[in-house]
Amino acid sequence: MYRVSPSGIGMLLECPRCLWYHYNESYERPRGIFPSLPGGMDEVLKVYFDEHRAHGTLPPEIDGKIDGTLFTDRTKLDQWRNNRIGIKAEFPEYDMLLKGAIDDLLVDPAGKLIIFDFKTRGYPTKSDSSKYYVNQLNLYALLFSLNGFEVADTGYLLFFWPDSYGLGQGQFATDLMSLPIDAAKGKETLRAAHGIITGSLPPAANDCVYCAYRTRGLAVESKQTLL
Repeated sequence: MYRVSPSGIGMLLECPRCLWYHYNESYERPRGIFPSLPGGMDEVLKVYFDEHRAHGTLPPEIDGKIDGTLFTDRTKLDQWRNNRIGIKAEFPEYDMLLKGAIDDLLVDPAGKLIIFDFKTRGYPTKSDSSKYYVNQLNLYALLFSLNGFEVADTGYLLFFWPDSYGLGQGQFATDLMSLPIDAAKGKETLRAAHGIITGSLPPAANDCVYCAYRTRGLAVESKQTLL
C-alpha cells in the first residue's frame, strides 16, 4: 500500500517524474539540511494557540477575521497533531493510505471543522502564496470527512515571517489567508497521483530542479563510462 501525506503528495505532484521515482524506485528528492526554524515556530505557535484555547479566546492574529472558535478537545487535537498517530484513512481503490498531522482546528457556528495551518517563511507573502497549499488542505478535508466530521468549505493559512529585531526580541509579521477547500478535490488528487505512480515513467516538469540535476548527473556518469 502506498503511504502518502497531504504535504508530501502535494509537493511531489509538482513534478510527475519525481512522484513516480519516489514510489517506484524509492528515489526520493534530496532533502538537504532541514530548517529547524519552521518546526520550532510550529511548536511555539501551538502552545500560544493552546493558551488562548484554555481561556476560550482567539489569538489577536485571527480574532475578528474568522467566524469560529478554537477546537476544544485537546485529547483528540494532540493525537491529530502527533506525527506518529495523526489522522488517517485507507483508499483500497488506489491501494493508498493517507495520513497526516495537523497544526490546529477551529469550529464554525454550524459545528463544522475549519482546517487551519501555520506557515513560517523568511519573507512577506505574495498574492499567490496560498495556491501552493490547496492540495494539502483539500486532502486534510478529505481525511476529516472520512473520519466522520463535517468540514467547512473554507480553510486558513496563517503565515509568519521575521519583521524586525531589537532589545533582545524578534518581531514577526503575520498574514492570514483563506482559501476554498473541497474533500472531493482531495479524492481527485489521490486519483491523479495513483495514475502517475502506476503508469509508465512520465516526463519531468519543465521547472523541476531535481530532475534537471538528476539528468546532468546521469550525463556526466555516462560520459565518464565512455572515457
